[in-house]
Formats: sequence, C-alpha cells, structure tokens
Amino acid sequence: MKIYISPTYRDLVEHRAAVDRTLRRMGHDVIGMEQYIAESAKPLERCKQDVATADLYVVIVGWSYGSAPVGLSDPADKRSFVEFELDEAERLNKTVLAFLLDPEAPWSLNRVDAMGIEPTAGQKVVALRSKLGANYLSGIFRTPDDLASQVAAAVSVQSLNRFIVERVLGKTSVAFSGADPFAQGAELNVSSLNSIEMVITKYGASRGLILPIDEGKAWWSTRLFLLASLLRSLTSVRQLVFCNEAGSFLGMASPAAITDALASAFPLIGEFARVLGEQPGSLDLETETKRQTEAWRSYMKDLPTRGVNTLPGLPPPASPPAPAKIEESQIKVGVRAPLLERWLGERWVNRCIRVEGEQLSMNEVQQIVDSLLPDVPIQRQKRQTKDAPSVTEVSVVDRDAFALELAREWVRSGLPRSPVL
Repeated sequence: MKIYISPTYRDLVEHRAAVDRTLRRMGHDVIGMEQYIAESAKPLERCKQDVATADLYVVIVGWSYGSAPVGLSDPADKRSFVEFELDEAERLNKTVLAFLLDPEAPWSLNRVDAMGIEPTAGQKVVALRSKLGANYLSGIFRTPDDLASQVAAAVSVQSLNRFIVERVLGKTSVAFSGADPFAQGAELNVSSLNSIEMVITKYGASRGLILPIDEGKAWWSTRLFLLASLLRSLTSVRQLVFCNEAGSFLGMASPAAITDALASAFPLIGEFARVLGEQPGSLDLETETKRQTEAWRSYMKDLPTRGVNTLPGLPPPASPPAPAKIEESQIKVGVRAPLLERWLGERWVNRCIRVEGEQLSMNEVQQIVDSLLPDVPIQRQKRQTKDAPSVTEVSVVDRDAFALELAREWVRSGLPRSPVL
C-alpha cells in the first residue's frame, strides 16, 4: 500500500525514521518528509497531492504543533503542515491512523511547545491531540521502536481489511433494476424474454441478486415467483436480496425458498408449479427460459375462476354460467418486506452486518466468520469525499471463502517481504 506519514518534523526525527524503515521492510510505499528537500521549502500543494494518492494517512504527534506553510493567500491561516494534511485526508475520506506520544513518557522540554516564550504556544497542539485522540486514535507510544511496532500492526490490519473489501466483498456486489416492466406484469413477448435472459446471463454466476422493492408497486408476487423459478433452474444465484429505493437492506431469501413460499401462499401459483414440474426441463438458458415463460403465459391465458358463488337460500342456476377469465393482475400481490417475512417465515433473513464506511472493523470481520449463514449480507456506506453524499451498497459474502481468504492474508502479512528498492 501507499502510506503517507505525517509527523511534526524536528521533535520526531528518530520516530519518523523508525516507522519509515519498518513499513518499507513490510513492502509498503512510504511517502513523507524524506521526499522533500527541507521542511521550510515543502510546498503545501505537493503535500495535498501526496495525501490524495495515498491509501493510508498516518499522523504522529508529540508535544509540538509543527511549522506552518509560508506565502499562503490567507495570512491569517496559521495551521501547521500536519493540520493541513489532516484536513485534506478528512476531505478525501482517507483512512486516518493517529499515534500520540504518551503523556507519561520522558520528553525533552525543548520539544514541548508549551514551554516556549508564547503563553498560548501549547494550545494548538493540545487541541490537535484532542481531535486525533477522539476520532482517529490507533496507539499511544513512548519510544521510536514502540511506535514502529504499533504502526506496523495497525497498517497490517488495514491492509487486511482493504484486501477483504477489494477482493472478497467487491466481487459479490450486484445490482438489478426492479423497475423492469417484466416485474409489474408486462406481456411476455420477445422483448421481455430478452430482458429476462439478459438478467440471467449477466448475474447468473453471482452469489446474490439485489431487487429494489417499495410499498408493493415494484414487483408483483407472480413475477417474483417466475424470476425465482428461472434463477433456481438456470443459475448459481444463492440469494435474492431485497432493498428499499435508497439501497438499504430489507431482507434476503434463496430462490428455492421464494418459489416454495409463494406456491404455498397462493394456490394458483402452486398449481402452476405442479404443472411446470410435470414437464421436462432443460439446462440450456434460452430453451428453459422459453419453456417456463411459455408455460406461464399458457397457464395465465386459460386460467378460469374456481367455482361459482351463489347467494345462500337460493336455488342454484339451471345451468352454470361460463367461467369468467382471471387476469394475472387479479391474483398478484404487490411485494413488500412484511409480506415476504410472513410468506417465508424462518427462511426470511432480515438482519445484515452494517458497516459504517468501506473498511470492516475486526469485530465485523469476526461476525462474518462466526455467522451461522453460509451467505452473509453486508451493507456499507461508501463515500468518495467528506462533502459528497454517501452511497449505500449491499453485498452477499461467501462466509467460508471469506474465512479462507482471511487466513491466507494473515499468513501473508506475517511473512517477511523484500524491501522496496
């Protein structure tokens, strides 16, 4: 990973060097003080650019606030380089690891701002330490070796988390628009069949398929059954994940659970499932899609009412009237999360691991590994910059594959690496 190290310079030279050596031995690309000619000549814009390109921002603070850039457009802005860099890291939503000198550690008085001539000289560093301690604290150090060890451990955890997010979680995120006319009962013609085939082809190898639903208008129960039946027959999709219009997780169930539940809840759908099961299926995508949709269209076309209602006490009609036709729209139910929970019962999963940000905490990692479910739903809030609105992303994680990759990465992180030349 590319790591930006941001210490105050004159009071932490030995500490900065120890961290730099350790991270380079671990194989990381380290950016920081040594890349600049001198602190007084360090261009502020160059610092911001380096922060922007870094994967991690590590800030180290003792009892000195550090020097401020010169020649700023606003002479009243007296922030130090460290605070400018921290503000830039926050704006870009970078991962920040902060390490503070132990207040009890022996320290030379000439490296303590509060011991200077200015009566308020120590206030800025105290405020900076308080901010870092409250929001980003990763360790309290006493010596250069102690600091280097703590930074190495924290960076290893972040490296592991980044590996998991990019290689495991990222692969399982899928999307599918619930606004497709097919979902609301559009006629099964060539166009809608092509749309169904495209969905199955594009997402058929995914762990999960995400369906946005609202208050019952986005999906008909009849069309959800047909989609789940096709996914069950033709794909390796293990879970259908239901989200609201904002992308937040509502619940999850397998295609098999959905087809069984809807067939049980609605007799007419159950009858269709029986009829479909009597016909030989095919593993060919186009053939099986056509078989099931043609069977569905034929079934709905010939669907009569079941029985004739008469008023109590009146004789039955001399001859029964011709059975009235039933349209699909008359037997459908708008799909909503409470109804799915009622239909599916224990097979409905309504909890997920909610991650604030893109990186998993070790507690969340443990939750995935310990999950009783082989398919674990995860919701993350992704944000590009501090000022940009966050975006909700839901994914389905293969618990066993996740645990295996986790173990592999822990082994890798513990092995020595050749330093970067």
